Order: sequence, then C-alpha cells, then structure tokens
Amino acid sequence: MEDVEQFARWFLDSTPVIGAVPFHGAVTMIEDVTAILLYRRDQFQVQLFAVPEGVIIPEHRHPHVDTVQVYVGGNIMFTLNGRHNYPQDELHMLDGPLACASKRGVAMRVRPDQVHGAIVGAGGGVFMAIQHWQGGIKPHCVGADYEGVAMGEKHRAAVVFGKATTKPALTAHDAASLEA
Repeated sequence: MEDVEQFARWFLDSTPVIGAVPFHGAVTMIEDVTAILLYRRDQFQVQLFAVPEGVIIPEHRHPHVDTVQVYVGGNIMFTLNGRHNYPQDELHMLDGPLACASKRGVAMRVRPDQVHGAIVGAGGGVFMAIQHWQGGIKPHCVGADYEGVAMGEKHRAAVVFGKATTKPALTAHDAASLEA
C-alpha cells in the first residue's frame, strides 16, 4: 500500500475487526476520551475513539500522522482548518438516535499539517482514525503525537512528539477558531 487512502479503503472493505486488536496498547485514555487500538501493521494503524458528551477536542495537529477520520456514530461535529467541517453541516448537534445513521462511514482526510478538532454533544460520539505514521515514528496512540492545546494536564504530560500546552477551560472556539 502506498498511502493512507488506499489503506483506509482496504481496511474498511476487508478487515474483520474482531481478532485484529493487537495485544500491547489496546486501550489508552486521553483525559475522558477512550482510544481503542483496532489494528496495527507496519506504519499503519486504526484507532476507535469513544468521546463522552460535552468534550471539546481543541484544534491540534499530529505532525507524524496522515489520517482518514471516519464518523461511526453519535453527536459529534468535527472541525478542519478552523472551520466546522465534518460530517457536514446537516449532521452536527442533531437530536434523536437515528438522526446521524445515514452519515455513518463518512470520511475526512487530515494531513499532518492540518489542524482539526471536535465538539461532542449530548450522548457522546464515536469515530475511527485510520493512520499512516511517517518520519520513522513507530505507531502508538495518536494523542501522544500532538501539537496544540491539549485536552487537559494529563494529556499534555502524555505527549511524546510535538508540543502541547494547556488552558484552564476549553470552549467551542478552541475547536474551531475561525467560527463565530
């Protein structure tokens, strides 16, 4: 495979998730967010993120990771390059358990130089990050390859590659700095 988009297509089309979870590092906590390692092969890996309601993931970038983010479910609005972006304008903050079902599987490419974040509404949200690790960095939890405002002090302390800072309280503006 040559790039993350080819790997994403292959993974979504043909990989049985059950039985593919590696033994080491299967679950990582990033503040209140649970990251579950679903698959790892060479420089590629897939993590599933379960995010509780009310969480703000501030704008950040992963300097060594090329990613395809896939909406799995729940009440989540993603941002890219300072703007609300994904999974499209009609998806964010809708009510009802089936409101977002037709958008499951919608994907967004996030390159290493692009800032992105998320705002999670009532009931929480779930997404996958299909990753291609670059620069000779061995895959690990993507939350440790991070530049930007961290989700909290524990997260900041866990950053291995990149530079993270903290602030006392996060707002929706921290996830999408170019939005009103």
